[in-house]
Amino acid sequence: LTTDEQLADFVGGYALDPLGFVQACYPWGEKGTALENQEGPDKWQHEFLEKLGEQVRANAFDGATPCLPIRRAVSSGHGPGKSTMAAWITNWVMSTRPHCRGTITANSVQQLETKTWAAIQKWTKLCLTGHWFNINSAKMYQVDNVSSWFCAPQSSKEENSEAFAGQHAADSTSFYIFDEDSGIPDLIHEVAEGGLTDGEPMIF
Repeated sequence: LTTDEQLADFVGGYALDPLGFVQACYPWGEKGTALENQEGPDKWQHEFLEKLGEQVRANAFDGATPCLPIRRAVSSGHGPGKSTMAAWITNWVMSTRPHCRGTITANSVQQLETKTWAAIQKWTKLCLTGHWFNINSAKMYQVDNVSSWFCAPQSSKEENSEAFAGQHAADSTSFYIFDEDSGIPDLIHEVAEGGLTDGEPMIF
């Protein structure tokens, strides 16, 4: 892969295949990288991404006609790699859906900053498409489309519910990731539903 055009063609081939994206776009087993001793997703991660791909292909979004939201959830204890999954999903959506928009939250500011968003920052740097994006503590955005192709972390406190409103991407994907969701107020969920009404919406 010598140019961004070739990379875009390569990565675009995984728009309907999140598992393939994760397997192809990180340096699994490559010496000198953070993943040199890792082979790829765990069994549950593999199955989750496979099922997600099936739903995306079934929806067959045509770029204009709204489709039903994809809703996926994982119920588990600490340590199985949920924050890592959040990062993979973020990288896959951001890399394969131009002008998508996303909101990432968690049950606490500490969880959001030190686990969820930290994982997104880590995996974006490892991703083949990482140089397409700038990512800091407040936002991840495509370098040439700061205001139209981005995702951002948001506090899940009820008084911050307005931050979850008005997120639309009629010709792309509006996506939400709720980490440690049982601790997130119902009001946040209710407001986020408004961002699942057009385009190819997803909520995790």
